[in-house]
Amino acid sequence: MSPRFRVLAGPSYDSLSPLPVNTDSTDSSTAFSIKTPYFEGRIVGNIKGFADDAGEVVTSKYFEREDRRRDGVTWSIQIQGRFLEPISANDVMFGNTFDRPLKLPWGTAAALQFAHYIDPVLTEDLTGSQPWALSPAISTMPHITSMRHPRNSPLPSFNPLQPFVTEDIRPLLNGTTTPPSPPGLTTAAKRKKYFEKESRRKAVTYGPDVVLHMDFCYGYFQFPELVLAIPGGITFDLKKYWDKQPVRFVCCRRGEEGKGPGQLFFVVQFEVPEYEEGEEPEPAADVEEERKQTEEDKTLAEDID
Repeated sequence: MSPRFRVLAGPSYDSLSPLPVNTDSTDSSTAFSIKTPYFEGRIVGNIKGFADDAGEVVTSKYFEREDRRRDGVTWSIQIQGRFLEPISANDVMFGNTFDRPLKLPWGTAAALQFAHYIDPVLTEDLTGSQPWALSPAISTMPHITSMRHPRNSPLPSFNPLQPFVTEDIRPLLNGTTTPPSPPGLTTAAKRKKYFEKESRRKAVTYGPDVVLHMDFCYGYFQFPELVLAIPGGITFDLKKYWDKQPVRFVCCRRGEEGKGPGQLFFVVQFEVPEYEEGEEPEPAADVEEERKQTEEDKTLAEDID
């Protein structure tokens, strides 16, 4: 049997609570709420093939949407919220952080090449003592829409099952860019391409009068088997390499000197509370050996390039 998941969310690593998954609510009443001096928002989780603590697999109508079926989406973290203090779009990062070194398999270099291909602004240190991989949210989010909203009014309700009518970041850009906002950023591909340039990200400022709705959703993780599948037929059985440490998705301020995570805005954490009999992963190999193997992978990738 595959391991059961628990999904948590909160404003920091040490302040997490269960995040409802696959609720199929048509409004934001069941969304997870976060409020800090820096960020106010709601989070909704959907995972295809999700098994709860009781081992029961629950599904969601989210995955029946035509756009999600077409894209082969298997999981989603939706965020609606606003930043309560002005902050440059270049400094709001989204990605993963870990507590301790990763046990990286052979072929990691190929996976990283793929990651940099789909996200050219990705920065990472996956071989360090506390690995991380982060990108500017405006560049990495698969879907973003935005709306003007009075800063002193409560967040508007939203339907997590309703597809975005269009990619729309005009409310975010209007009046916050120098020069004025560019026309035609109506698709995710155009937005990502435009904001590959750091100067363009620095020209945008998030603030409390614009509400963002973002959907971080992909299909390269297969649940509940815990398989990572990337183009080219490369797959990884993650159960063989996962040493039980939590997998975190974080939104944070860019770290000091532009590297790593800084101040946290919110956290979504995946963890396995227990393993089924016979599914206990092997102990992690010596960290130094894993680092050497990773360096060999990187060297091989550079030779291929």
